Amino acid sequence: MPPSPTRSSRQLSTIVHASPFVMAQRLMDMALATQPPSGRDQREWNRMFSEKGSAAVEAWWAMVNAMWLAPMSSSAWTLWPNPWQYWTGLTHAGDRILGEGLKPVARTVSANRTRLTRRGSSRR
Repeated sequence: MPPSPTRSSRQLSTIVHASPFVMAQRLMDMALATQPPSGRDQREWNRMFSEKGSAAVEAWWAMVNAMWLAPMSSSAWTLWPNPWQYWTGLTHAGDRILGEGLKPVARTVSANRTRLTRRGSSRR
């Protein structure tokens, strides 16, 4: 049975709920940083910039891989499908591709929220 088309919805909701906290926490850390920034602040900022690029590249490769495997795993590409099978297969293939692309981003945002929550509570 193909995955339900709510996989990407769950990942999008994870990103939407966690990213405002991460952005607010990092902006607050930048506003409260000393001049010159401490080593801890510099490490956090370097990590922030480097993880964005690595998550984007990982998401891109995951989507390319899912697109490559979509014809083999979907009923959308059979020779004589009925219209319902065709559109259902396309929906599942598209959601699978989007879900694979969102997976690294959702994982990174969730990990950042957890890490910044622990760090923020120990900072006070």
